[in-house]
Amino acid sequence: MPGLDFTEIFSSVARFMILQIFLALTAFLNLELHQVNIVGAYLQGNLDEEIYMKVPDELAKKYKSGRKFWRLRKALYSLKQAGK
Repeated sequence: MPGLDFTEIFSSVARFMILQIFLALTAFLNLELHQVNIVGAYLQGNLDEEIYMKVPDELAKKYKSGRKFWRLRKALYSLKQAGK
């Protein structure tokens, strides 16, 4: 729907102290901890809608493809349609 969720950007950031408490509890309770690459997963997210981006001037000059816009197939960092 046009205009929906285009007025705010949300970025969840944990305080380092919370991470320390979480790691201490994990060690104290003898639990297993697994790491996940959130940044890589976030950037590989598929888009549910068609979004077009203007080709940067430097790339348009370099490749001379004549295209003025690219269709995005994956989410870009700070894209408002990306996951929250």
